[in-house]
Amino acid sequence: MTKEIFFDKLGLKLLAVLGCVLITFLAISGGLLPSIGISLVPFLLCFLIICIRNPFVSFLFLFTVCFFVMGILRYVRIPVPPSIVVDLVILFNFIVIALNHLYRNYNAKLKIPFYFFVSLAWVAYCMVEVFNPDGIFGNWMAAIRSTALYLCLFQFLVYYIFKDRYKLRSFFIFWAILVLLAALKAVGQKFIGFDSDERIWLYTLGAHTHLIYSGVRYFSFFTDAANFGCHMGLGMVVFSILFFYEKNRSVRILYSVVAVLAMYGMLISGTRSAMAIPVAGYAFYILLLKQWRLVIWGSLVFVLVFCFLSLTNIGNSNADIRRMRTAFQFKEDASFNLRKENQAKMKTFMRNYPIGLGLGAAKNANEGDLLNGLPTDTSFVFVWVETGVIGLVLYVLIWIACLAICFYFVWFKLKDPMIRGFCSAAAAGIAGMMLAGYGNEVLHQFPTGETIYILMAIAMLCPYLQQNEPNEQHVSS
Repeated sequence: MTKEIFFDKLGLKLLAVLGCVLITFLAISGGLLPSIGISLVPFLLCFLIICIRNPFVSFLFLFTVCFFVMGILRYVRIPVPPSIVVDLVILFNFIVIALNHLYRNYNAKLKIPFYFFVSLAWVAYCMVEVFNPDGIFGNWMAAIRSTALYLCLFQFLVYYIFKDRYKLRSFFIFWAILVLLAALKAVGQKFIGFDSDERIWLYTLGAHTHLIYSGVRYFSFFTDAANFGCHMGLGMVVFSILFFYEKNRSVRILYSVVAVLAMYGMLISGTRSAMAIPVAGYAFYILLLKQWRLVIWGSLVFVLVFCFLSLTNIGNSNADIRRMRTAFQFKEDASFNLRKENQAKMKTFMRNYPIGLGLGAAKNANEGDLLNGLPTDTSFVFVWVETGVIGLVLYVLIWIACLAICFYFVWFKLKDPMIRGFCSAAAAGIAGMMLAGYGNEVLHQFPTGETIYILMAIAMLCPYLQQNEPNEQHVSS
């Protein structure tokens, strides 16, 4: 026994020495990058083993990549589009769950909710769009993933991996930390300043939309201020609701801090359509509560806020309040009026394209194309011009179906308080984002679109979690 231990430890020592010699040789002969690559191999192998043992870790890794990939591109140039990076990590997740299922039978009783098959209808329609005579195959290939496939891929991963309420709770805590980092980054941009790469982007590509008369629109490490502001609005709604269902004091403090900072991040983003997220989200949540007294009080608060922003000039000395006030003064909003003019121009030719101009057409319009010089600006207009009125109706029905199912679950099926809280928070966030999708093109951007797909899956999974666990079971730690 002593000899075995001695030889095992001696073997490990020799392996470590040989590894150091190899890394040193590569550093001298090949440079720094090959040596770093070799030195990372043991860590990558350990990470792979951890993911195979617990696929939830690989899912969090995927969500982290979606969250930071666009921000990293401001500092690092990669030879492939960011969507390819996300695709590779999605593929890694499916390999992990396949290996895990093969060796550990991780989720032998996989339940696929009905809504997954509803979502497949949208995916099928987008797949058929490859035969659209007005579309281009290369554009379709580039757009099909973010427009349709991610909706089902992220749902499936959630259905397979999130097998108990603790996974849901852990995901929300993890997401809260990411939202906190995003909000703090924007606060740093406002009070400390931008770094050199952010300034380059701000004064070139982002100058037209982020340097406006009322000041700078802050964007954190997101693609732009609209994406950042809407995601902060989503986080504000979800975590402020979860605050009332969480039992652990530390987590409640985290949720409250994140909700407040997310609200501030939404304000300094200057994204007026993000205001629709808390309005619609909280309104939908009040309906889910089935307490008509709260409906009355909520309506009263909404009227007061609307009157404050629409009928008064109180607080106009603050640029953030002044910018948000313009969201309620449509006739005076030049951006809103320009969007309506663009949409009116689109209507003149879109009636001749009931199945749209093809996936990818909106982002690849060349000189002479119908969409040249006509930005879609909003997610629903984007879907309309690419998939036609038929695709738009189907897409809207996907969202309405999700909210209707959530409504049914919370009112009639979910009895466990914590699980009902998960479903209510997710549904409120989805309702808010649906309204924001009419005002801004954010529903298919990293990481907001992927977060919505995850929330949809979480809401659909709640009845199965309640069915598989005792109703009296609560998280206390």
